[in-house]
Amino acid sequence: MNIRLGVYEIFSRIVPGGLYLAATGQLLIILGLWKFDLESVNNISLIASIGLLLSAYTIGGAFDRLALGWFRLFAKRGTHTRTFANFKQSYQDRWEIDFNDGDWSILLAYIRTKNLELASEIDRHNAVSIMLRNVSLGLLFLGVNSLIQFLILGNWIYIFVVLILVGISFLIILEAKKFREMFYDSIFQTILAYRINLESAIKPVKNRKVK
Repeated sequence: MNIRLGVYEIFSRIVPGGLYLAATGQLLIILGLWKFDLESVNNISLIASIGLLLSAYTIGGAFDRLALGWFRLFAKRGTHTRTFANFKQSYQDRWEIDFNDGDWSILLAYIRTKNLELASEIDRHNAVSIMLRNVSLGLLFLGVNSLIQFLILGNWIYIFVVLILVGISFLIILEAKKFREMFYDSIFQTILAYRINLESAIKPVKNRKVK
């Protein structure tokens, strides 16, 4: 059986799911419900590794709705509309743009029929955005774990760790927003490039004098 892991499976599910598993494991250790054994981790079997991979994939997908809610705090709905407005403002004085922001899914499907590799590259922007918003949420969970450690141990170093994790989480969610905008912008730019008639738009200079 041939099992292929695509860009969405790796970036938007498995990587975030692994971070969620790590945060959960850390919480269990803090609460004394699980004892971490580095030697047993090093000797983990192939079947157990596959099980962890599947668990990461499942958890990554399950938590994505929560991560989307976290993402919405920084990027309101209508990213494709705002991105299209900026795109149209930048190019409408030079090119005729006769498609709308709501057409992005159909436009992406059209790109897939023309160039599957290019469409995959555009999809990667969206997958990275999904990964980053989940990583941001995962770091927030790790920050909560550090806060619990502070409450248990009273060591102020954990407050410093909380501030660092929350700060990094904030920076990462901004990157997730940027990649989401890049996803839509890449679709619109690619369609515009397909529509341009280079023969009429770019003409050689005739009778140019050579010095």
